[in-house]
Amino acid sequence: MSDNSAFESSMNKAMLEIITDVGRNMKKACYVVEAEAKKNCPVDQGILRASITSEVDISGSEIVGMIGSTLEYAPYVHEGTGIYAKDGNGRKTPWGYTVMAGKYKGFHWTRGQRPQPFLEDAKLSKKSSVEGFWEVNSNGIGHQELHRVHDPGICIAAISCNGCRPGRRD
Repeated sequence: MSDNSAFESSMNKAMLEIITDVGRNMKKACYVVEAEAKKNCPVDQGILRASITSEVDISGSEIVGMIGSTLEYAPYVHEGTGIYAKDGNGRKTPWGYTVMAGKYKGFHWTRGQRPQPFLEDAKLSKKSSVEGFWEVNSNGIGHQELHRVHDPGICIAAISCNGCRPGRRD
């Protein structure tokens, strides 16, 4: 019986190189979408724009890049509020609030805020650029997709790659 340890070692090294390469491309893709999201982000004091970051998570079966903000108000800016909220998920009646200090000091009535989907717009406008970072297997095993994740208190655009092979190297 022959010793396959050299072959196994070579396969492990090749797999690690592929995962590293795809991870690197995922980071590049995230930076492309992150930069566009920052460009599209509405700015008052710049806190929301500065909070937009990206990260890559490599697990056993997929590599996921996430771009977003964990600021409490990010989903409200992105999805809108009140009568303007995306998918009709907002309050239907006007409401008042008081700002105690700063340039918005005083009492205000509002019906809500229109959505400003800076992440969604960045994802859609950079989709073709991001897709160039991967080459999908011809047998359809791998896929790459852009999708939006919306949870209370967090606003994220995610890119996932399951079984993808590295494509272009920039």
